[in-house]
Amino acid sequence: MTTTTALGGPGGRRRKAPTIFDVAERAGVSHQTVSRVINGDPTVRDAYRSQVTDAVAELGYRPRAAARALAGGRSRALGIITAGDALYGPSSTAVGFERAARSAGYHVLLSTLPDDPRPVDLSGALTTLLAQDVAAIVLVAADNRVLDALASLTIPVTVPVVVANAVQRDAVRTPAARSVAAVAIDQAAGTTLVMEHLFARGHRRVVHIAGPAVSQESEVRRETYARIMREAGLEPVVLDGDWTPASGFAAARTIDVHAVDAVFAGNDQMALGVLHAFADEGLRVPDDIAVVGFDDIPEAAHFTPPLTTVRQDFMAMGQRVLEAVVAVVEGEPRDETLLLPELVVRRSA
Repeated sequence: MTTTTALGGPGGRRRKAPTIFDVAERAGVSHQTVSRVINGDPTVRDAYRSQVTDAVAELGYRPRAAARALAGGRSRALGIITAGDALYGPSSTAVGFERAARSAGYHVLLSTLPDDPRPVDLSGALTTLLAQDVAAIVLVAADNRVLDALASLTIPVTVPVVVANAVQRDAVRTPAARSVAAVAIDQAAGTTLVMEHLFARGHRRVVHIAGPAVSQESEVRRETYARIMREAGLEPVVLDGDWTPASGFAAARTIDVHAVDAVFAGNDQMALGVLHAFADEGLRVPDDIAVVGFDDIPEAAHFTPPLTTVRQDFMAMGQRVLEAVVAVVEGEPRDETLLLPELVVRRSA
């Protein structure tokens, strides 16, 4: 049976809703290809996927998922989009959200964006999830480019969007989405804990190895470190890293260890590279120089020496993201939720 949209046109005649065959004709592909794109088949060629995505957006096509779960007439499906490499923070947030959602009776549909230096395109992932009748979409945004893509969306997003790992960015707004909320861990508070800890132990010559410039978290940690150093009458020194142990190792090899008391690495993996470099140079941590990380990955307690770091509770983050999702679905206005991290003191500082 053909479905119809709202009344429209002369005499109040009903306009037929677009079908999968209409999308196929507009895109110049078979209806089987349209179905494969809608269902997230990764083997579809990028050119065909783009043609179908554009046709779906132009026609406003919204297929109903055949197997959606309902409760009270509402979809119990939630979508989540993750971007880039499987970094510890974003991947742990996604896992925490999925577990919380499953415990609450929802099922989660995952879409991933490729790790690509080019501008991020969210339209394909969003279209795929919207086709599954999700009640809301969670965007795990570890990269400013993802937020920029959200802000510049042109396709309509008819369900609420909750952005996880977004940090006080005006870009967490888009006219294309019905409503947008953000949940984050307070990176400035975590950085302040690190600096207060180092200052309390007499360290003044502190070097910061920052993560990549496209990262929201890296941006806030870098700016907070620099502000605290200047407020203390000290000159901030920032070295660039990319979250990997290799970048921490390379940055540490450039440090004049006779002019530095401590190193604040932007994440634990870079701190691991720092410890490696200092061990190669025969330095004792923390006797000769202190090292602090960020994240408290499971391995941090077993570094040599065990790493002082900032713990971010990503399982709690996932729960708070779910709470924000439920709130915005119910029509409760949400802006930004910040969770507080904690300092875990071990032997490296």
